Amino acid sequence: MKPTPPNVKKKPGRPKTSEPSVVKATILQTASALFMQYGYDSVSMEQISADSGVTKASVYYYFPNKAELFTAAVIRMMKNIAGITQSILAAPGSMRERLTAVAEAHMRTPHVDFESLMREAASSLTAAQTAAIREAEHSVHVVLAEAFRLEIEAGAIRSGDPLLYAYAFSAIMMLGGRSAGDASSAPLFSPVAPSDVVDLFWCGVGRMV
Repeated sequence: MKPTPPNVKKKPGRPKTSEPSVVKATILQTASALFMQYGYDSVSMEQISADSGVTKASVYYYFPNKAELFTAAVIRMMKNIAGITQSILAAPGSMRERLTAVAEAHMRTPHVDFESLMREAASSLTAAQTAAIREAEHSVHVVLAEAFRLEIEAGAIRSGDPLLYAYAFSAIMMLGGRSAGDASSAPLFSPVAPSDVVDLFWCGVGRMV
């Protein structure tokens, strides 16, 4: 067998495990949690490897660079969020109660603002990667919009654009999540409860006369 020539980097081999899908899923789950907690620039492939409990070679086997890992991790995260949101909204209870449960799930752990995260990663992502992430993000809003549409048809909430309601609710949830702060910055304002977020969305800020 010929020796590997000097200064020639070998391509990472397949991870030594009988369940490579588990390794890949672990990497993606760890990466999404780290990116959402610390942002794009502050997270390295080495940190993801260490926190995942897998070798750096395994990380690079599945994802040749951080941009590809970020894209795959965020898309997977958005699909998970869409699934969880759909399950919560399909459960018994009033729309207000179900939205509160959605907010509780979303605000359970502090996270960076998603738009800030995307701006930070923008220069590293291709147009196709950005589009894929935005499409996955949109799928979450589609789930919310469908629930709002059903409530509008049932006469439970006032008529309006369900997708607008979905984006408005998501924006308020994001602000509520930011009130908890993160590891690198101070809170924007005092922490709020998920029920406060839903109350603001549900009632608005104007006085009814």
